[in-house]
Amino acid sequence: MGRLMRGRRRREQQPTGDVVTLEVSADDPTPGWVLVPLDDEVPAHEWALAVHRFLAEEVELAGGTVDHDAVTRAAQRLADVTVQARDLLRGRGGFAHAWVPDPAEPLPLWLDVVARPEDGFTEWAERLFAEGFAQADPHCEVTDVDLPAGPSVRVRSVVVPDEPGVPATEAVDVLVRPPGVPGRVVLSSRWVDLARGDELAAVVDRYARTVRVRAVRPQDGDAAGSSSAGGPGA
Repeated sequence: MGRLMRGRRRREQQPTGDVVTLEVSADDPTPGWVLVPLDDEVPAHEWALAVHRFLAEEVELAGGTVDHDAVTRAAQRLADVTVQARDLLRGRGGFAHAWVPDPAEPLPLWLDVVARPEDGFTEWAERLFAEGFAQADPHCEVTDVDLPAGPSVRVRSVVVPDEPGVPATEAVDVLVRPPGVPGRVVLSSRWVDLARGDELAAVVDRYARTVRVRAVRPQDGDAAGSSSAGGPGA
């Protein structure tokens, strides 16, 4: 499962005389995480179908049984998420993971992680977590948490769209302030199965604890600062 899971993306800031790259990784051992390809050259549906079939083969090799027609139908959700992730992250950097615990069922949640060193991104992220989520959901839960990547703010919210027929979306969003590292890291997750809210929020929380981030300056030849003390993804 590791070859489907591991994700690492970089963003660069290039002010005069200095270059800072934020390197972020996540490596949650929870079965089912799949790294979403953001390259438009990768056909979303073909890739999603290949992933679901691969996971179905793993189930069968372990002695289980799989409805292959259901596997084919479930892959469409992963294909749709792949297109959404590409649109969302285009020009922003970052990476996305989808959680596919059962290859015969549509994936229940997906998330993205974006890290930027720029002051403008920091200001935007701080404002979003201080005001934006509460404006969209006045009853959202806001909690300060300590993660391996640094002091963080966790927001759990539900947004009910105005458009008829569009389902409500529940989300856990996390703002990480990595010590000794410029910028911020923002993890955003979402799902529509509100009945599984506590379960899926716990899955995201486990993932968030595996996020690691460090700042790299090429002239230094190594990390300028790191929020990782070891462990998964370090």
